[in-house]
Amino acid sequence: MRPAQLDIAIPDFPTEIEWINAQIVRAGTLLGRHAVLVWFWDYCSLNALRSLPYVREWDRRYRGHGLSVFGIHSPQFAFGRDRANVERAVERLEIEFPVAPDSDYEIWKAYGNEIWPALYLWDRRGVLRYYHFAEGAYDETERTIHELLLEIDEDLTLPEPMAPLRDTDAPGVLVRPPTPHVYLEEDRGGRPVAEDERLSVRYSGAGAAAVLDGRGEVEVILDGHRLRKIGLDWPRLYELTAHPTHGEHDLTLTFRAPATAYAFSFAPGVA
Repeated sequence: MRPAQLDIAIPDFPTEIEWINAQIVRAGTLLGRHAVLVWFWDYCSLNALRSLPYVREWDRRYRGHGLSVFGIHSPQFAFGRDRANVERAVERLEIEFPVAPDSDYEIWKAYGNEIWPALYLWDRRGVLRYYHFAEGAYDETERTIHELLLEIDEDLTLPEPMAPLRDTDAPGVLVRPPTPHVYLEEDRGGRPVAEDERLSVRYSGAGAAAVLDGRGEVEVILDGHRLRKIGLDWPRLYELTAHPTHGEHDLTLTFRAPATAYAFSFAPGVA
């Protein structure tokens, strides 16, 4: 989305932040030579993880052409404030761009942000030129990246924008929204689950995931049929089901060891 006003200056990052994949980052030092992409995410957000392959590839494609990508990890859950967990997620997800652990929401508040994921594009003058909230608009975003980089160097040769990675990502496609996130505690502190306890949810969508913490196995039952078993190892988002089309489904998790369940999330599908 193009901002209504084009005089919003890029906020600098707090100097006390200890970045992952970088030393001190000062946004002001990039002006004149770089376009800046700031991406708010959480490693337990299904929507952010579905957007990540695009952001990761834009960093790899355009890093040498003047684009600087910065990930701001603002956590939904208490364990996401643990730097070791964020570092593990960054490594597991093969993220190469700098990531700021924004555990106290300093950067989140400076931007007035309200959602995961959220993307902001700043030009070489430090002026906000584009933003997008939630998934989608990948082609439009990459074309805006091209525009800002060509303002820095009009002789650049840039690749065609990425092809959609999923049917739901194609420009102009009609997407059916899934069931909203289901948080198992209002304060997001998680729900303890005993051995052999079951959690069930009915959802509409093209897939399901859950934020879980614990050890041992969880049996996934979909529409009354045993689908698979997953092994819990550390607090994160676990993908449970995926469907070729949007539909209504009954999901049950049977825990074979004590654990903590935080939330269910669901993927959109093509209408």
